[in-house]
Amino acid sequence: MTQQETDDLAARLVRLEECGRAADILHTFAASLDDPDLATVLPLFREDAVLVSPRRTARGRAEIASFFTEAWSADPSVKRHFVMSPRVTWLGPGRVRLETYFTFIGRMPDSSVLGWGTYDDVVDVTGPEPRFAEVRMESHLRTDLDQGWAAAPVTAGAQR
Repeated sequence: MTQQETDDLAARLVRLEECGRAADILHTFAASLDDPDLATVLPLFREDAVLVSPRRTARGRAEIASFFTEAWSADPSVKRHFVMSPRVTWLGPGRVRLETYFTFIGRMPDSSVLGWGTYDDVVDVTGPEPRFAEVRMESHLRTDLDQGWAAAPVTAGAQR
């Protein structure tokens, strides 16, 4: 093996390791949303992180803490989050992009909730633990089981 081949192999290994470390944050993030606690979720974000949702943009940990506090207060349901189908892209040394789908189910005393959407995140893997540099979340659906995700009525002559 030539020196160039060895160098290329070492660079590929670093990229793969950084991608793997970044992807590990997905499970931790989902688990932190299942047991809502700022002491658990905030350390997943860099101090200067940005969180973008359809409702607002939060910059820095203080605004991100406010975002989660308000979101958890507005919807106190007990939830389970699932993150799936990650597309992992190495952006450069120490930076990895994670594009994923998410779904959640939840319950309240007299109703249920379900929903899904996407995350598009940039993860910093330069430190001892991966940290979100940017989180973009888009909710595609949020409903309850009574209302559900009903299909449009089928009209005469239309095929299913």
